Amino acid sequence: MLKIFIILILVIANINLNYKSTKNIYIINNKERISINQNNIDNITKELILTDKDNNIETFLKYVNDCKNFKNYKRERIKNEIPYLSVCIAALNMEKYIERAVMSVINQIFQDFEIIIVNDFSQDNTENIIKRLQSEDDRIKLINHNTNLGLYRGRMEGMLNAKGKYVLLMDPDDMILNEELYQRLYNYNLKLNLDIIEFSVYHQNEGQSSIYIPNNHFELHYHYFDKPIIYQPELSEIIFHNPKTHQYSHTICRNVWNKIIRKELLLKIHDYIGDDYYSNQFVITADDMLMNIVSYNFASNYSNTKLVGYLYYMRGSSMSHGSAPLKIQIARSVNYYLYFYYFYKYLKDFKKDRNFLFYEMRSLSGAMNDIKNKNVKEFMPKVIEFINEMLNDKDISSDFKIFLKEKLNYFN
Repeated sequence: MLKIFIILILVIANINLNYKSTKNIYIINNKERISINQNNIDNITKELILTDKDNNIETFLKYVNDCKNFKNYKRERIKNEIPYLSVCIAALNMEKYIERAVMSVINQIFQDFEIIIVNDFSQDNTENIIKRLQSEDDRIKLINHNTNLGLYRGRMEGMLNAKGKYVLLMDPDDMILNEELYQRLYNYNLKLNLDIIEFSVYHQNEGQSSIYIPNNHFELHYHYFDKPIIYQPELSEIIFHNPKTHQYSHTICRNVWNKIIRKELLLKIHDYIGDDYYSNQFVITADDMLMNIVSYNFASNYSNTKLVGYLYYMRGSSMSHGSAPLKIQIARSVNYYLYFYYFYKYLKDFKKDRNFLFYEMRSLSGAMNDIKNKNVKEFMPKVIEFINEMLNDKDISSDFKIFLKEKLNYFN
């Protein structure tokens, strides 16, 4: 009887190890690879959505807990010289979150990846936590800075050291909430060979247990385009204009952490924008906005799978908040000047409609004002010179020039 019982257990275990989802989405052992169509993804993701209205966070809480322990998952790990995916994380004083982020990647069903963590001179226990995780999984690579170079410089350094075909630039306090995410993205892209694949995200605010999907991250692509893949030349224009209303608008989410991007494309973006921007001490936010705007010009194609599986964690201590120290507030103001400057350069270089910058500057109207308010003398002449350059641009609209003259009067 005991012998029969043992055989029965082994049979069940073997079934589980080779289990294919009944929805035919992924292969757990990662040896067989299948392609799925957009309708399959659409149908499945409807079942994965958690909202405040549902008030159902058990799945989320269980996964967060599971990510604390390697023993909860027995994945067949894959280590290739050239992995399919490189997950790059720049971390500064992230001892509270970094293990959760790393474990949510390691716990993925899809295992053909590497994790590159750039420790930006953390003063807490971040480095020791990474080294412990590294000792348990040699796919984790650690790059240490001996001085603080900025999180966004760290992000680019991770990308430049990546070996993967595709790159995901992950924030250190975020996590992958859906263990099937990478496998589904891989299956979806198997025959499409896309440059950019976007997926939707959950949001969670610090101190709150509820998670939600903001409207601007979900089904935005389909709302505007009604087709699964966008090619050039249309792709390079959709970031600026809503093709249905022909108005200036953000038709695609411009964060980097909800996309996997072909590495060659990221290298082109880096070469174009240059180290001067990324190494600037004042670049503390919005670098991914600039990166995404440029990416849609260099990419051959883009797709949004509507798949939801990434958790964006909004901390109250974020540098972009008004309660930040004075040094950070000044850096933030200069940061937006640099963003506008490089954005304008891009629009001019590639003969794009420069008036889209009016839409950007108006929505962030007070972003540069603190350069004068905080008496940042180094940058006031640069702002004035930049505004005058735009005023002399014959392709700038009269409405935009009225706005720019108001800004110029403010700074003079």
